[in-house]
Amino acid sequence: MTSQHDGTRHAGKVPQEKPGFDIAISGRHIAKKFGHVQALTDASVTVHAGEVVALFGDNGAGKSTFLKTLLGMIKPDAGEFIVADQEVSFQSIRDAQERGVEAVHQDLALAPDLSVVDNMFLGNELLSRGLLGRLGVLDRKEMTERADQALRDLSIKLPSLKVDISALSGGQKQALAVARAVMWGHTAVLMDEPTAALGARQSAIVCDLMRTVAERGLGVLVVSHDLPRVLKVADRVTILWRGTTALESPAADLTVPEVVATMVGYGKDAAA
Repeated sequence: MTSQHDGTRHAGKVPQEKPGFDIAISGRHIAKKFGHVQALTDASVTVHAGEVVALFGDNGAGKSTFLKTLLGMIKPDAGEFIVADQEVSFQSIRDAQERGVEAVHQDLALAPDLSVVDNMFLGNELLSRGLLGRLGVLDRKEMTERADQALRDLSIKLPSLKVDISALSGGQKQALAVARAVMWGHTAVLMDEPTAALGARQSAIVCDLMRTVAERGLGVLVVSHDLPRVLKVADRVTILWRGTTALESPAADLTVPEVVATMVGYGKDAAA
């Protein structure tokens, strides 16, 4: 799918100033049932502009389902959503994207045989103006300049914008996926296991990116099993237990053992 230069989604610099909203994204009292399985019962997570929120939970706690409801991929049975201080209703992932909500999925959703620039604009390609655009010719100069600026804004260094994604390291691919999300998103970026399968150095780079994105005014929600590293970078923590929000706390007030105890239902704040 291609878009003209005056399309509704614009790639450009990420926000440098505080946005005009407090709540970047929030799902409140979300419930979802799949057949006989109650995936979410009463799950609530709120991410304010300019902060990193870690969403923890044991396997089966409902983290992935919750994330998919925030992205418009799954319609919940109950609950409400807030984006940029406004109540919204998502019918599809495109609805979420049009509200400035973007995601970095665990599989990164990158095309390995395409270049960095092509991946940055995948599904949002820019057509040339005039006759060339009507003939389907892409404005590669504009796409390259915008992609380069988006990477520079996040201090991401890649060997080349023309290199195929398959030639990049795991950390570079993850950084590129984050940059793409930030380039198109202007409200919130949701990250699903962003440090999975990465080494210590690459994981540290990705965590630094989380803070950089938040400092530019977006809300960042991170679903992760990498408790020690993500706990250090997060401002607040929300823990799901059996589809219910069991704990919300400033990250600085928690230790890894306390997080684990709540995740498995032994924490004092976990549901009985």
